[in-house]
Amino acid sequence: MRKLDKLYKLADEHKIDIRFFDLKEIGTLGINIEKEGIPHMILLDDSLKLDAMMHLEVLSHELGHYFTTVGIFINNNTIYSDSLDINRSENKADRWACEYLITEEEIIEILNEKIVGVDDLADKLDVSVKLLSKRLGYLAIKKQMINLRNGKFLVLTNLPSFYIYEPIKFNKI
Repeated sequence: MRKLDKLYKLADEHKIDIRFFDLKEIGTLGINIEKEGIPHMILLDDSLKLDAMMHLEVLSHELGHYFTTVGIFINNNTIYSDSLDINRSENKADRWACEYLITEEEIIEILNEKIVGVDDLADKLDVSVKLLSKRLGYLAIKKQMINLRNGKFLVLTNLPSFYIYEPIKFNKI
């Protein structure tokens, strides 16, 4: 199942209504709407129908809001604290989207297929290079290396560059 289909299935399971509108006038590609008395809704810009990768990124981000930040309303007294809350909310939605769309297990599995290059890895994962880079960044916060379970490690300490490390094995004399 393609990742975009997986997102729509998840939205359907949670009874989230997804609709397309022209959102350019308000300067956004997606909006997550939660209001008492109406079904939960995500509005997406019409332009996303023509760009599958951007559609995937925006929808996953908006679903990320549903699963991580819905119900958090910005009502602080200062612009600074409002901006911190908004940034925190956006970060949580991005992190959820990255973790849902790209599991660590998928990365390990694909890298063990001898995939070389970030473009090939992103294609195999059915995501953009930008989303893959974000996911690797979130992984790097948790760990410096990912064990590929074949004696090799994906090293994440120097992002945006990353590489596969294979320790040298010495023979006993």
